[in-house]
Amino acid sequence: MRVRAILLAALCALAAASCDNPYEKFSLEQEVTPEALQMGYSFDLPMDTCFTYNTAVVCRLDTDAAIKETVDLTFDVISPTHESFKERISFPVITNVRQKNALGGDANIIFKKRGSNLDNQWGWRRGITCDSIPGRWLVRISVDNPVDRERIRAIGFTYKGYRK
Repeated sequence: MRVRAILLAALCALAAASCDNPYEKFSLEQEVTPEALQMGYSFDLPMDTCFTYNTAVVCRLDTDAAIKETVDLTFDVISPTHESFKERISFPVITNVRQKNALGGDANIIFKKRGSNLDNQWGWRRGITCDSIPGRWLVRISVDNPVDRERIRAIGFTYKGYRK
């Protein structure tokens, strides 16, 4: 009986310790093509019931290509049970501090200009919890707009998990 109690205590300590390490990852596809952007790039999002997640998406835009004030992305989120949830979002293209400030402090946007490339990172979802279907979720990001497909040079996805 004593061995069983010690084993149970050790398992509980191991489970608690595993919930102390947040999940965090940044993935970037740097050699994108218009065809692949139309089909979509897939990124893993391992969800655990011990964590709350914040996510973001990043695009490197060629500023010598067509000028457009937004980037239109489609997110297809697929659960471990293969249920699919689709969402289309237009993110504002930010090129300077004045534009970022006009959106307010909660905009959660990072930008950086490098030559003819402009990197924009937009917060996508904050405070995501996984109460019912833990496991490997898939986030597929695609681009329907032909102007965006021609000017996107890289696309990425990042997430960070915080212990609840």
